[in-house]
Amino acid sequence: MKFFTYTFGCRVNQYETESLREQLSLSGWQAVDAAESADLYLINTCTVTQEADRDCLKLLRKIQKKNPSARIVVTGCYATRAPQEIHAVAPQAVIVNNQDKNNIPALLGCQVVSSDYGIREFHAHSRAFLKIQDGCNMHCTYCIIPSVRGSLTSKPYAQVEEEFRSLLRSGYQEIVLCGVRLGRYLVWDKEGKRVDFVELLNHLIQLPGRFRIRLSSFEITDVTDRFLQLFVNSAGKICPSFHLPLQSGADKVLERMQRWYTTRFYQQRIEALRRAHPDVGLFTDLMVGFPQETREEFERSTQFVLEMGFSGLHVFRYSSREGTPAASFPAVAEEEIWQRAERMRSLDRELRKQFGLSAVGQRREVLVEKNGSETEGVTDHFLRVSLKGPPPSTGLHWAHILRVEENPPFQVVAECLS
Repeated sequence: MKFFTYTFGCRVNQYETESLREQLSLSGWQAVDAAESADLYLINTCTVTQEADRDCLKLLRKIQKKNPSARIVVTGCYATRAPQEIHAVAPQAVIVNNQDKNNIPALLGCQVVSSDYGIREFHAHSRAFLKIQDGCNMHCTYCIIPSVRGSLTSKPYAQVEEEFRSLLRSGYQEIVLCGVRLGRYLVWDKEGKRVDFVELLNHLIQLPGRFRIRLSSFEITDVTDRFLQLFVNSAGKICPSFHLPLQSGADKVLERMQRWYTTRFYQQRIEALRRAHPDVGLFTDLMVGFPQETREEFERSTQFVLEMGFSGLHVFRYSSREGTPAASFPAVAEEEIWQRAERMRSLDRELRKQFGLSAVGQRREVLVEKNGSETEGVTDHFLRVSLKGPPPSTGLHWAHILRVEENPPFQVVAECLS
């Protein structure tokens, strides 16, 4: 049986798809990269925005048109939130909610290799993702995710360590820890000792070998002094690059979102982070057009972004989600939302350019990747570079950042040193 997987959304989803892919392969199924040749399609969905929903439905229509006899399994957050919308487009699809997602191999009649997620390698990736946590208990007024992902859960420490070691044995030198609320990781080990996010990191960085840990998105309230002390003392094993969602730089908007910090608190923690490591890469999520966001609030948010000096932005247009409090708030005009998004994306392009320029002349550790005929890499502080000269092997190398080429497409050029 040939199967094809497709993932929408976050790194947690990507990890879960890869785990299912590995279990099906170990059961004798054949994974294919050409969608047209598949007997079964496994689609892992996202529902953060209306656009994510539409993209899923578009893919399902395409599959049915090109391969009408194929079996289709749809899972993930959209499948959990609105299975009827998926059935309306693909009546024959088998829909599996998030709570039952890890049972898909058994549901398909495969020999069950594991009762939980786990991977030994990450197909077609130079870095591996490792999910350590799931669920969220924050209930921001715009967000549907707590209702489809459930409450906070964390993977047992022994299982995290076993999987981490397995990925190292498979040759991965960068492992990305991910979770819906990554910094809320909390378990008790077999001796009854409390293991939280910082303690978990402390265990992992002491494992032998040349590797680095990158953290996926986590919250500013998790950037504690205790975390910063561990980060500084990690001997470079924790990447100096952090994605810390801001959402808005206007306090009144944060209050309506029911975010749990102020801009002043956010700024104080960023200042503490930069004192600990001045050369850190700092990225964030920015939402524009949140209901009732005035032009003055948008301007304040823009000014705060400039004050923070981010390395890059992930810009979202507000997307109403039925069942969330914000869906009933007075909306901002759609044209205004698009204009604000374009302004913020223009700012993002400038910030990324300045981030690249700031690295020129530096010696950085780069994870080398292949991209077709090109050799690219990602620095420890998350700057993508184009590598010139004889192509090195994949993995970690030292590189010298040479220049920024400003002619489109914008790129940073580096040369491998070892």
